[in-house]
Amino acid sequence: MVAERKSSIHDESIFSISQIRKATNNFHSENIIGEGGYGPVCKGDLDGIPVAIKSLRPHGTQGFSEYQEEVMVLSKLEHPHIVKLIGVCQESCTLVYEYLPNGTLLDRLSKGLPWEDRVRILAELRSALASHRPNAIIHADLKLTNVLLDDGDASRLGGFGTARMVHVKPLEEETIIRRTNPKGTIGTGELTTESDVYAFGVVILQLLTGLVDGLITSPRKCEGRVKLHSLLDMSAGPWPEVDSERLLNWRCSMERKQRPVITCDAEWKSLQILTAKAAPAKKARKWNCFAF
Repeated sequence: MVAERKSSIHDESIFSISQIRKATNNFHSENIIGEGGYGPVCKGDLDGIPVAIKSLRPHGTQGFSEYQEEVMVLSKLEHPHIVKLIGVCQESCTLVYEYLPNGTLLDRLSKGLPWEDRVRILAELRSALASHRPNAIIHADLKLTNVLLDDGDASRLGGFGTARMVHVKPLEEETIIRRTNPKGTIGTGELTTESDVYAFGVVILQLLTGLVDGLITSPRKCEGRVKLHSLLDMSAGPWPEVDSERLLNWRCSMERKQRPVITCDAEWKSLQILTAKAAPAKKARKWNCFAF
């Protein structure tokens, strides 16, 4: 019965304002689970299925064009690590998403997160950013608060209000530029796939160091003063130091040409190695819980 309800909600992508009000108890404050430039995000219930509902706030920093952009982008995307758009309410410019109970990656990181999960999440995000070629997603607002987690801490990339989708020609990924007036993380006046790589590099450093404020965005500046492994967040457990240092040594370069291509596996070898080590380490840790 539950599976049938999920299917019916997915098929019915247009909701009325009365359905949205009923689902959120008329946007009751107790149901608010987030807030952004677009407007409040409420937990709702549609036919017994928990959902997250984001409604446009009048005169907010994001408006109708962002609503249209998010609908357009997400309606063309289907990826296990991109948040699923279930439907919309056109009357109120409301977006209805799958509900992800473990909140944002920033919240989860503050509560403690093993290194194995941090590495896995980074691999999931890279997969999401590299997906859907030849149509590339330029997210333009990649940050910890736009990464959401399900009940198993699997990640979903959200916050597509400033995103753009552009066509990628073979061997020309580094040349993609869409001039715009971005309102997201990178406000340079032009959006490129390399903009997302820069922001992804900041997320990498935040997850490896545990630092989310006053972050050292270029570990190379610390060489000669501290060892790179001393920057690792040891509350996450015993990191594989050599491979972690290699990933930590990744440059958040302001020079676009120096940034690795998100789809090039060879340029993300250190992340791949760490991901491979994280899976058996996670299983071993669970098994050791029963050791005497």
